[in-house]
Amino acid sequence: MALGGPTAAGGLAEVAAIVKQETGMALKESQYPALAAAVQRVAPGLGVAGFLAELRGPAPRVSLLARLVDEVTVQETFFFRELRELEAIDWRRLLETARESGAGVVRVWVAACATGEEVYSLAILAAEALGQEGPPVTILGTDVSGAALARAAAGDHYSERSVRNLSPQLRHHYLSRQGDRYAVDARLRSLVRFRHHNLVSDPSPPLGEVPFDLVACRNVLIYFDPPTVAKVMRSLENALRPGGRLILGAADRLTGIPHGLVPSAPAEPGRRPAPRRRLRRPLGLPPKPDEGDPPLARAADAGPRPPSEERIAEALGAADDGDLERALAIVESLLAEDALLADAYFIRGLVELERGEARAAAASLRRCLYVDPTFGLAAFQLGRTQEALGDERAARRAYERALQTLDPDDDRHEAILGQVDLGDVAAACAARLRAAPAG
Repeated sequence: MALGGPTAAGGLAEVAAIVKQETGMALKESQYPALAAAVQRVAPGLGVAGFLAELRGPAPRVSLLARLVDEVTVQETFFFRELRELEAIDWRRLLETARESGAGVVRVWVAACATGEEVYSLAILAAEALGQEGPPVTILGTDVSGAALARAAAGDHYSERSVRNLSPQLRHHYLSRQGDRYAVDARLRSLVRFRHHNLVSDPSPPLGEVPFDLVACRNVLIYFDPPTVAKVMRSLENALRPGGRLILGAADRLTGIPHGLVPSAPAEPGRRPAPRRRLRRPLGLPPKPDEGDPPLARAADAGPRPPSEERIAEALGAADDGDLERALAIVESLLAEDALLADAYFIRGLVELERGEARAAAASLRRCLYVDPTFGLAAFQLGRTQEALGDERAARRAYERALQTLDPDDDRHEAILGQVDLGDVAAACAARLRAAPAG
């Protein structure tokens, strides 16, 4: 059978469907040659048709499918990947909140951990923040690939390329050189454990586990289709204790709208840009002098936009007209196509607030921040929502996060706030923190 023929193409489509069922990964037709090569490595000489026949046989060769999963899911990773996101973790704060809930340690789950580099990276950062000898942290790494988990548990195969982002000091403290490879020392291995888990089909948190303070699932969702992304997001959220933190990868977030809600057209030389109208003023902000309190409003028309941005603008327009049901329907349709649109979650949260659905709004705003941790206005709105729900501690955490992430160069702030200065938002956060109980 020629791999390029129509029969082979149909067979590869069936293999891709099996991969999706087992792992959630949606393989495109352009990836079929690589999939065919993976089948050849797993079952030399069988070809696609023979491979499928073995899987359909009276005694299916489970090991064949497991090996194919290993081939298609093991991705390159390395220590301190996307370090800025990892350095933003406040380990002391996590420990405080863990102790408030009655736990003595910070519980971390790294989902889809591959060969363990991210698990050990978090262990290093926790040890540096909480004490190098016996930090109160336990880290679970899970993956669907048995081969990857075996390598992660061994912790002794890391190449020079894999550890290139580690400083000489950190290498000296936490790794040992073994020929041309590096091994993780016993201190780090004592903080971690590994087990098999399928993000798509297994329960979350994994069976026998209690909710976690921190869940990291980075650069995994990009391989899933939108319904699977939505399912996995709900699953990961279920694995968090109240107030816990979810970290997604930068590549995951790139599937959303990259430049904010609705970009404005560039101003002509020597002219000020046209003023933008805005969403309803964030809760708790007083109006500027001589300024009314406008309803939800669309941003100024900026000419042709990509379809997703057109629909975001349409949702804003519907909200501006008071048609909250239509605005919500548009946002939900966007999220059905791409479950990683931070802007859509933000708009949904504001619409839910307008409808008096504070708990739903809090969930939407949290998800917005999972997708885009830098969305300062979403953190501010979440703080106000948590206050309305009577959760002062959660509100305080949200206000602190808003102060850390409000960025005057973020286009969304101008699009949403209009004439309200970003300093007003920061001042409102500071005022609410002064009013809120410490802890």
